[in-house]
Amino acid sequence: VPGVTCVSRLDEKASGVLVIALGSPGSAATDYVMAQFAGRLAMKTYQCLCSGEMPGALGSKAVLSARLSVEQVTAADPSQRSQVRVSHAGGQEACTSLVVKAFYHLREDDGTIGGSFTYLEVQPITGRTHQIRVHLASIGKPVVCDYNYNRDAHDSESVWCPRLFLHCSRVALHDADGKFCSAKAPLTVDLITALMRLERDN
Repeated sequence: VPGVTCVSRLDEKASGVLVIALGSPGSAATDYVMAQFAGRLAMKTYQCLCSGEMPGALGSKAVLSARLSVEQVTAADPSQRSQVRVSHAGGQEACTSLVVKAFYHLREDDGTIGGSFTYLEVQPITGRTHQIRVHLASIGKPVVCDYNYNRDAHDSESVWCPRLFLHCSRVALHDADGKFCSAKAPLTVDLITALMRLERDN
């Protein structure tokens, strides 16, 4: 759209707040907002559901810190040919803060428990590509319905969750007058419906 510039991004199939600057690329307004993201002055908050039960009680906090790098892999789908990996040698610094908000489980038709899940509030302190998804997958707690980083579980999870369970619920930054402001987006209907398919443990 002429006269506006998207200065933040969402992963494919994620949802939530996108920040738009009222200015063309290179304009003062666009540069002002982009500088806040580059300088880690803007804060994004995500809601996500991950596979498995995180250790600790409700309200438990953790910080995931692992360097990330982009690798090229062989794949028929061009969109799958770049994968982000935890890098033990090199890569870019990446840090993710999380808070445990709820525990859930899936009840199968025969009454057995089909899987455990943890609902998290997550803040990427750095802004690397796929950072939240790769960090959670690296500790064995991948985001639900993440085809890229938990392909083996995608088909079974997609029965009750239609897409990647990752939602940017809030972005906070400074406006043109230097005042702190935020934009919020409630959890979408499809993700709320997915949560309703589960039983809450707490």
